[in-house]
Amino acid sequence: MAEVIQSIFIQNTEVRSTPKPHTVYQIEVHAAVRTWIVWKRYSEFEKLHNQFKKIFPSNPPPVNLPGKRIFPSTFSSPEKVDERRRGLEDYLRSILSNRDDRWRQTDAWKEFLAIPVGRSLDTSIMYTSESWLDEYNDMSNIAREVRSLTNRRSTHIARNEISASHNCTVQAKKLLLSLSSKLSNLDAGLGSLALADGESRRRQDMLNSLRDEKDALHRLVNSGRQDQELVKHQQPRRSNTVHSEKATLLTNGDHTLPTNNKQPPRRNNTIGPGRAFGAAAVAAAAAKETEITRGLDNEGLLQYQQEVMNDQDMQVEQFSALLARQKQLGLAIGDELEVQNQILDELDADVDRTGTKLKFANKKLATIK
Repeated sequence: MAEVIQSIFIQNTEVRSTPKPHTVYQIEVHAAVRTWIVWKRYSEFEKLHNQFKKIFPSNPPPVNLPGKRIFPSTFSSPEKVDERRRGLEDYLRSILSNRDDRWRQTDAWKEFLAIPVGRSLDTSIMYTSESWLDEYNDMSNIAREVRSLTNRRSTHIARNEISASHNCTVQAKKLLLSLSSKLSNLDAGLGSLALADGESRRRQDMLNSLRDEKDALHRLVNSGRQDQELVKHQQPRRSNTVHSEKATLLTNGDHTLPTNNKQPPRRNNTIGPGRAFGAAAVAAAAAKETEITRGLDNEGLLQYQQEVMNDQDMQVEQFSALLARQKQLGLAIGDELEVQNQILDELDADVDRTGTKLKFANKKLATIK
């Protein structure tokens, strides 16, 4: 089943330099539960319009396509580009809002707007040659950000800042996950571009280099866990060293120097260096460790818990937005059903009146005979 398109907007334009300078239009397609963007140039709009005229010779689209200017050209005038943008937006909206859906049912319309049919949105058909390069540059920036996070994490580990190093690791893993997903989309999009053999091979080499960089960063991020574990195990040794030095200062041979501040020993409610899960060590021992919480102190655990709660709040907000949208759809369907029922009632009344008139006409015809 195809996505139900609710609205279409063309709000932005962009100038592309290859293969020659031209203007592309950003089409925002809003469906029931998702939105996507398609970039098209004027010649592609013209091709769609010609396909409609070929399929329906006697039924052209409800609004004419904006005309093409040869001299002076539209490209050289921002005002004319904006005028064409509004005209193209009106053209698509007229097809979308028209009661006659013959144009919306064609494959040309669905392919033009990249409407997914019975599957998830195929991002490979949304790329142009320029947008593919823009996406690749964004991914290269993500890779550089991951490497910067690993460098900062090494600095935090050297300073025994376990919580800060863990935050760097979490952010790096999130960016790597996004990088992996975008790499797959970019690889699929490369096959749909009409490029020369040399340019296609060059971009494939760029993808392979970025993929190798991603794998190296993945190994680098995972190796940082060993460094954190090493720092965590070194902390008790340093603590023992400090205690032994204090004992040496407080003792002189076999005689212990007097101390005025004698306090009863405190009960230790922690597990390991600075780790606490509850008020009692028994309850803390029953707590289960995970890969994420291992190596965190109390402050790190509190910060991680706050991040988890923030993520849950965001998910609840997204779910609430989906429910609100479903509610709006339900109300719209209910209104449409009421209108349809009213139309059916009026149709029934018209049928009854027509039947009465036919009976009266038949009686008159029988009288005439």
